[in-house]
Amino acid sequence: MSIEDKAKAAAKNVEGKIQETAGKVTGDPKDQLEGKAKQAEAAVRDNAANVGDKIDNATDGGLVDKAKAAAKNVAGKVQDTVGRLTDDPEAQLEGKAKQAEAAAQNTAGDLKNEVKKMNK
Repeated sequence: MSIEDKAKAAAKNVEGKIQETAGKVTGDPKDQLEGKAKQAEAAVRDNAANVGDKIDNATDGGLVDKAKAAAKNVAGKVQDTVGRLTDDPEAQLEGKAKQAEAAAQNTAGDLKNEVKKMNK
């Protein structure tokens, strides 16, 4: 994962903290919940970036693809859930798109493993 991904996660975390604090000040529980949800999404994005960095250093191409797919799938599920909690259809759609991309990456990992087995 890139520095850009980590920066986006940090920005999302700050955005969530601001929204949660604003909700506390105004007494708006929805803002508080949305802020906490954004912070949770930021934590998942940051963890996914960290996992991605470690995976990039791995050597087995098929396993790398499968691990990246798993990280992207988790990030997509979190984004979809946050979208449902905050009534944000765009976030839900982006989350589902990430899950679909993860499924494709997982299939690519399976194919690489099969090719590797055939070449033994």
